[in-house]
Amino acid sequence: MRKHVLSSILIVCIFALKPQKGFTQDAVFCREIDSILKTRNIPFPFGVASGDPRYTSVVLWTAIYTNQSGNVPVAWEMASDSMFTQPLLNGEIVARPENGYSVKIMVENLSEGQVYFYRFRFNKSYSPIGRTRTAARQSDRLSFGVVSCSSFSWGYFNAYAALAKEPNLQAVIHLGDYIYEYGPEKYGNTKLKRGHLPKHEIVTLQDYRSRYAQYRLDADLQEVHRLHPFISIWDDHEIANDAYKEGAQNHQPETEGDWNIRNSTARKAYFEWMPLADNAGLSIRRALSFGNLADLYMLDGRLEGRSKQANSPNDVVLSDTSRSMLGKEQADWLIESVSNSEAVWKLIGNQVVFSEYSVPAKMGNYGKTTDMWNGYPAERNRILQSWKNKGVNDVLILTGDMHCSFAIDLRYRRNDASSSFGAEWVTTSVTSSNLDEYSKRWKIRIAEYLFKKKKYNPHLTYCNLRDHGYLRVDIDREKALAGWKYVEILKPNRAKSRLAKRVVKSVKKS
Repeated sequence: MRKHVLSSILIVCIFALKPQKGFTQDAVFCREIDSILKTRNIPFPFGVASGDPRYTSVVLWTAIYTNQSGNVPVAWEMASDSMFTQPLLNGEIVARPENGYSVKIMVENLSEGQVYFYRFRFNKSYSPIGRTRTAARQSDRLSFGVVSCSSFSWGYFNAYAALAKEPNLQAVIHLGDYIYEYGPEKYGNTKLKRGHLPKHEIVTLQDYRSRYAQYRLDADLQEVHRLHPFISIWDDHEIANDAYKEGAQNHQPETEGDWNIRNSTARKAYFEWMPLADNAGLSIRRALSFGNLADLYMLDGRLEGRSKQANSPNDVVLSDTSRSMLGKEQADWLIESVSNSEAVWKLIGNQVVFSEYSVPAKMGNYGKTTDMWNGYPAERNRILQSWKNKGVNDVLILTGDMHCSFAIDLRYRRNDASSSFGAEWVTTSVTSSNLDEYSKRWKIRIAEYLFKKKKYNPHLTYCNLRDHGYLRVDIDREKALAGWKYVEILKPNRAKSRLAKRVVKSVKKS
């Protein structure tokens, strides 16, 4: 891991102390993680983070490690400069064992559209200095980084390192699969020796906390959190593969216990570790506004209302109108929110591919499509018809999960280019395997060519099934620009290497 300069982003979430009576350090993390932390012997081993930037508030997070026991007070402060010569706000928060010694704080009464610096203090030690920013009501340009699918065991987090250096980002939008639940034998590149800890599939609260801790010990992930606020949602691997409301493909009750317990455990760990505002229902569905330039809607396409996936694209249940990706309440919220938005751009943070697409016949039967919106056509059609009836335009759907890069022309009628109302941009994986891990690149290019043939996908304007990296989205009042930036993942410290771009022009100009 590379070393970064001491100035780092701070956020509010404190971890891993030797807790109060009856609560041991091992109860927070697995022994392997605890051993690493004892060796490092520093109070802020996980860095800092910020998130959910609004006009006058932002969430801060950090984590500590100490030999003290019981509840632990941690001080925080915020300034307008990185040297803290102009301090603005400060306070104290308590890290508690029942939260795994994680803490968060929503700092309020900030000024809109401003850059801030923050840090934490435990005893006489300071955390790295974090940088964050609030949203602006008046803005003519916005930029976001978009990422998903960062399996520690598939490669180095060079995408996070490159994204940390991106200038002028309002935030990083993380679309899920921030961690993976698998054991080391199930999914990953064993040659890299980046196996998961603990060395088994995670099920308990200690397991999930330990897996987040392993990821957050990575210097590149710490750096991107330090320099940019995150706006995050989970996908399935924060819980279990192909999760839905009542279960998951990768959950076996006979050996892994009650699904509802695992579900609530994973959600608790996610909220402990991620810099998003706490709420009673541990819900990730929310909206953030950036003046009249953009509204951003973050969805939960996994746990709030999703019906179990169909078994195949030919399953008779596919057309059942009672089946749902979002659940009726969330679908209605999305329809009405987007329809009533007065912003130029309506951005939607979405876990799986929304657009209808076809898999070329020569690629065989790709059953994974039923986990996408292709598996929930009735609800997708209801959303599209509602937006069409209300004349909705300038929608940008930002999607993860696929480990591939797609630019898709959003159309009310798939074969009619004149019915376009925006774009769906799919970000590739940070590291998680795509076709490049399983096949030769010349074969993958043939697959890309087939995918883009008009008889299969007339609305597909860009397709990359082989590279890893991230997406940068830049919007102004007349256009939106997508730039896919690709990196190597098999060796550390690799800079970004290639770039692909697509542009969508706004229908509504103001």
